Amino acid sequence: MGTHFFWRSAIIIDEEHDSSYVSETNPRYFTHEVAEFRTRYNKCPLVLGSATPSLESFKKAQDGEYKLISLTERVNNLEMPKIEIVDMINEVLDGNTSPYSKKLIAKLDECIKNKKQAILFINRRGFASFVMCRQCGYRAKCDDCEVSLVYHKEDNQLKCHFCGKRYRALTNCPNCNSTNIKYGALGTERVCNDLKKMFPDVPIFRMDNDTTRGKNGHKHILEQFATTSPSILVGTQMIAKGHDYPLVSFVGILDADVSLYNSDFKSNERTFQLVTQVAGRAGRANNDGYVVLQTYAPKHYVYRFATNYDYNSFFEKEINLRQTTGFPPYSTIVRILVSSVSDNRAIEVTKKLYDNALKLKQKYGKQILFMQAMPSPVKRIQTKYRYQILTRFTPSEDITNDLFTIADVIEKDVSIFVEINPNNLR
Repeated sequence: MGTHFFWRSAIIIDEEHDSSYVSETNPRYFTHEVAEFRTRYNKCPLVLGSATPSLESFKKAQDGEYKLISLTERVNNLEMPKIEIVDMINEVLDGNTSPYSKKLIAKLDECIKNKKQAILFINRRGFASFVMCRQCGYRAKCDDCEVSLVYHKEDNQLKCHFCGKRYRALTNCPNCNSTNIKYGALGTERVCNDLKKMFPDVPIFRMDNDTTRGKNGHKHILEQFATTSPSILVGTQMIAKGHDYPLVSFVGILDADVSLYNSDFKSNERTFQLVTQVAGRAGRANNDGYVVLQTYAPKHYVYRFATNYDYNSFFEKEINLRQTTGFPPYSTIVRILVSSVSDNRAIEVTKKLYDNALKLKQKYGKQILFMQAMPSPVKRIQTKYRYQILTRFTPSEDITNDLFTIADVIEKDVSIFVEINPNNLR
């Protein structure tokens, strides 16, 4: 007889690729590493589940560090929904300057007439992503954060999505008094506003950080949507996470390029994951699903692989790119983040830490691929000025430990954090 193992327990991380598994506040940790420690401690298996695994996890499976178990068919052998790419440049050339392509509106109308449900995905909340004066170029920014304010029409307020501070909406430019005010790229609130005009008799639900903050906010919205047809659900990336609604026959991705051109080496990976996950919400019962993906870069390889649900080809392309450019998993990125209410103190401490970090370049030589001190992309959040030291090196516990030692100092009025392979470099 063969030997059989019966496990009393297991640790399962569903949607293992999701960025929420990386803590961006103290204590800073990666859930996978905590889970791996617990599986060793409790002598039980760890199961990572995802239709679009992170490149790091899939490479470990390819290398034999993880055991790969593939599900090659959709539940009940259902067909994956067809994804049609719409080139928004051609829409403009054809005279359609709205954010909604003719194909998207036609498919949405068809879905409603068939008394089905639709999901529209836009990974921006609010009514407009920024507010500026066309006359002098003034742009409304948060007093405490170095970011543009987002207009929320429902509250008629400008909000900072970093610190939560609120301001009165602009009717005149505070700089030149002009009334010629421009509103930036659309968000979930504006999409709902537009849909109510196009489909006045159809219930519209919105799911983003603004509508789900209350107790059971997610549950309440999803329960209402599940029991209402026809209806439309508009949301950010939270609508892509495993929801199963049999009547959803159409999904519209309004601006797939939002995540594609982030200044982040993971932007291609995140875009592929989002497109695939959102598309998978359609056609989950006996209904044929259909997806319209709007983009200004229709020939990008991310979309080519996503429309065919071809994760393996995407992985091969992207992992080769990572290897060529020397980014994770072929290297480790460590960020030392320095913040203070005093700009001068933040700069002073950053310089001191950087001088110590430079000594590691002499110690480890070519193992260190990149090291630079610079302002953070968002230079100020909640009144604190932010600077960072970015180091990229061939994987080495010794270098990682040395960087932690350099940052393990107490400086008056200054906060110092260390992040390994940070999920967000804002």
